[in-house]
Amino acid sequence: MEARVIGGRYRIERALGEGASARVFAARTPEGALVALKLLHEHADPTDAERRRLEREARALNGIEHPAVVRVLDFGVDERTPYLVVEHLMGEPLDVVIARGLPPHDGLVLGRHVIDGLAAVHAAGVLHRDVKPGNVFVLPGGRVKLLDFGLAKFTDEARWGEHSQLTRMGAQLGTPAYMPPELWFGEAADAASDVYSAGVLLFECVAGVTPFDADSRLAWVRTHATTPVPRLADRRAGLRGFEGLDPILARALAKERKERFADAGELSRALS
Repeated sequence: MEARVIGGRYRIERALGEGASARVFAARTPEGALVALKLLHEHADPTDAERRRLEREARALNGIEHPAVVRVLDFGVDERTPYLVVEHLMGEPLDVVIARGLPPHDGLVLGRHVIDGLAAVHAAGVLHRDVKPGNVFVLPGGRVKLLDFGLAKFTDEARWGEHSQLTRMGAQLGTPAYMPPELWFGEAADAASDVYSAGVLLFECVAGVTPFDADSRLAWVRTHATTPVPRLADRRAGLRGFEGLDPILARALAKERKERFADAGELSRALS
């Protein structure tokens, strides 16, 4: 059977993964370059939220050039089915790396790389809104790529114009273990909200577990809103030499966003 060609240009080679709304394939350009192609399911309504989410991801990544942020190559529609083309990556998700066992120093290096990439995203006037290890890819050699900008929000109206607000106020978006308190109460996200999520990710990279545990939606709300931030050594037995990181994490994970680093750039400079 002849391989399917998307957009008249991308020849699908094999499937890489599938989610509720889209499939991801390895594909080749006419020049022979290997790329990753995200294709919405054919049954999806081309005007629905999933299409808008894919368009948002393409817009968010367009123009952001940073070694820790996945690079978008193309966006289009094939027979009414939207697709997104990004660079093809070899490696594995950060959550898989953490679950297998990550030395604390290596975890700190990876976490800092993620935060550096997020700083470039914030500088471009974009919020990620779902920073977590599952949305980070670890490449050979210890490099990382921040992925999945489907929940992105645009904060620079001069740059993004009418597309700056693409989700309704009060919408709860994100992943419970990484969501800052304000999002649980329906407040709008800002860069400090991403800082909170990045702080949880950095804590997990070093300690091997997230700072908080909960087993229900209500428990997550209570935990993020009221539970004090633990020290790294409280969550990883025998951990030494990272005491200087505790106050940085405590500020990144402050309950009140005004007490956090204003954006990932500030957090990155504190870690430097």
